Amino acid sequence: MIENRENLKNYFKRNSNVKTMLFTMGYIIWLFSYLIVRLQQFETSYSPIIKIAKYMGLAIAFLVICIDLKNYFSIKNFIIGILLLVFIFVNNGFLGGVSVWWQLCIFIFAAKRINFKFFLKAVLIFLCLYYGGTILLSQFGIIANNATYRATNVRDSLGFGWSTWPVHGFLYIVSIYSILRNKNIRIVEITLLEIINVYLYVNTNTRSPMILITLYLCFIVMYKYMHFDVMKLRIFRIVYLWIAPTLTIVIYWISKNYSTYAHLDSYLSGRIILGYSSLQKFGVHLLGQPIMFNTSRDTIGAKYLFVDSSFLQYMIRFGIVSLVILLVVTILFQKRLLETGNTILIVSFMLILVNGFLDPEYIEPFYNVFLVLFATLFNSEGLNGLENIDIGIRDSSSY
Repeated sequence: MIENRENLKNYFKRNSNVKTMLFTMGYIIWLFSYLIVRLQQFETSYSPIIKIAKYMGLAIAFLVICIDLKNYFSIKNFIIGILLLVFIFVNNGFLGGVSVWWQLCIFIFAAKRINFKFFLKAVLIFLCLYYGGTILLSQFGIIANNATYRATNVRDSLGFGWSTWPVHGFLYIVSIYSILRNKNIRIVEITLLEIINVYLYVNTNTRSPMILITLYLCFIVMYKYMHFDVMKLRIFRIVYLWIAPTLTIVIYWISKNYSTYAHLDSYLSGRIILGYSSLQKFGVHLLGQPIMFNTSRDTIGAKYLFVDSSFLQYMIRFGIVSLVILLVVTILFQKRLLETGNTILIVSFMLILVNGFLDPEYIEPFYNVFLVLFATLFNSEGLNGLENIDIGIRDSSSY
């Protein structure tokens, strides 16, 4: 038995590709358990299969940790990783009441030296099948779907519980796709992505991610075909590192001082008043606190209350200490991205950050795949597979 266990350890040590595939499989199984219940068809499902999938994915991640624990962890990184895992588990998972965060920590802890390019490719395929398949099935009436009304606009949910979800999912698809394609991406691909973007906007009337995707695709065109590289601007590097704390301060300030900035609320779809109301009701504490936001507009006697901004919601839910840790880790990760010199990789993460200013997806691990890449700070030697993804690629200007 002991000999077989040692052979298994040596096998995975010699075959990092197998480890990457094992980790990726576990992550996708876990991700599926969260995304399936975001479909209107399964929102109220309590099927044991969903719970089994969640813990099966976690078990695979834990297996990867056990296999590599002795061989790849330095004492320093091991201690830092354990301390952060314990803090997030207690603060975010126990005090804040959001268990998905300690689950994410297990995946970050397990993602040492995996091939991130392979990982992102596999996740991209899964997300395309999930979102694309759901939209098609909903339009053919195979799974549940409905439409809601906002002012004079009809919003098709496209099979999801909320009409905004597929658009934000597409933002992550665009980001990952552009990273993998990098300088190989062609104008026909960019055009197709924008057509899908417009289609989703027309059906869901979700404005913010649509605008961000369009601006991002315009940047890619400028970068590839007009040779505009923001990395040549020193001011960009400085501003880039301070995006997350700046966005946090801005959204907190305008929400806290709602009366001064009330005129902006119509442009931000009521997010300022919702942030102000949440700050008034829940306050900001050093550590996490359990919060039950009301996201139903149909409950009699209950007022809709939800903080859309990732940074403001994280502050209110998990407290100042956890927020500072998140911002510091985010800055360190951005610094690591800048060291790669990979312009599209760098700007794609900026897209994710800016999207988090008004929407909650940045702090929703089943949306934000990039959180797994934070492993490069604690237990991985670089962004394996993404470091030089654009080196040697023929930068063709032909259409």
